[in-house]
Amino acid sequence: RELRAVQLAKDPRFERVPCSCKGCYADDCLVNMATNYRCFIVATCDRELRKRIRKIPGVPAMYISNHKYTVERMPEAFGAPRQG
Repeated sequence: RELRAVQLAKDPRFERVPCSCKGCYADDCLVNMATNYRCFIVATCDRELRKRIRKIPGVPAMYISNHKYTVERMPEAFGAPRQG
């Protein structure tokens, strides 16, 4: 699973955003960036980080499960049907 995550991280089709924070944890930085800009899909296999991302409206999380890419939810702004 880790090897596939490294391959995905090096894939040139995905843009990697540099962090200008000093002295903060990577998870905190990702949550702050997603909260401020809301134009991200956060890709992670970390369950705790996914729980934090779920609390941010309009920001989907992507992860690998059973050898498949899964996007948890897409925001309504991108044409996804509304729930309920």
